[in-house]
Amino acid sequence: MIYKNGSDLSQGLVEFIKDSTSLYIFVPYIKLESLKILIEGQGNVRAIFVRWEAKDIITGSSDLEIYPYLKSKGISLYRNPRIHLKAYLDDFKRCFLTSANISSRALNIPVFTNYNYEIGAIVEKIRIEDRLYFNIIENESLLITDSIYKQLTNQLPEKKQEFPNENDFVLDFNTLDKDFLISSLPMTNSIHDFMRVYYNLENAENEELNCLLHDLALYKIPLALEKEAVISILKERFFNQPFIKAFLVYVEQNGGEIYFGRAKEWIHQNCENVPLPRKWEITENIQILYRWIVGLEKDKYLVDTPNYSERLKIV
Repeated sequence: MIYKNGSDLSQGLVEFIKDSTSLYIFVPYIKLESLKILIEGQGNVRAIFVRWEAKDIITGSSDLEIYPYLKSKGISLYRNPRIHLKAYLDDFKRCFLTSANISSRALNIPVFTNYNYEIGAIVEKIRIEDRLYFNIIENESLLITDSIYKQLTNQLPEKKQEFPNENDFVLDFNTLDKDFLISSLPMTNSIHDFMRVYYNLENAENEELNCLLHDLALYKIPLALEKEAVISILKERFFNQPFIKAFLVYVEQNGGEIYFGRAKEWIHQNCENVPLPRKWEITENIQILYRWIVGLEKDKYLVDTPNYSERLKIV
């Protein structure tokens, strides 16, 4: 079935959003008024990805105000200037594909007399390779934080003066905090589970598959490699990730060992997520981190439990 703007596109999209469990929206141009109508009252939207090039904002193709609106609703906003696709992913399994941006002209919400001709369709089950494509986009996108938002708004007046010389529209950001997000840590339970799911994709449970795809995108590992190649790439990129490197330097400086409570404290203090997760929410992340460190460097690190508390120790 093909949904058509001016007929049933907006209604079909609203129904898809309403029926979704966990929604990720990829749309290059987003207007606040239309976005509010589309998702207001829905508690299932997890993240939105927008293009947000300087000219998009200066010309009014996208609204800056979507960030404070989404922040107030606990929805993450990401910027990726390479986005041109328009897709709504339900738990990275079902997908509503459309040619329409989120605006009154594109979706006819609010009603726009001279609307664009746009279409949309639902893909009930996307392939694993397609899911990984979206995970890669997510991993390469910049999470908008208060700091990034401030940098963006501070640069716009100068860029606006240069308009319409589009070749000069380059925004510069200090993005050091991007590598210190919880999402920059591995999600798969262990290296053993990573390899098991990697070579048994079709039979994997959905949660395990989601975690694997996150890690494949994070460490830029393609599908269908030999085991030795996977381990080699994984080991090199894992230990060179800035969050991991900084944590292990701290372990060395702390006498070559760190107990679980102190590890949780360090991760919490150095995490750049907004809002900052509560300490108990990152317990599993640290347990996974311990298993990955030992799983990839078992001759250098070990985990034991003196005094009933897990300890990561340099051998």
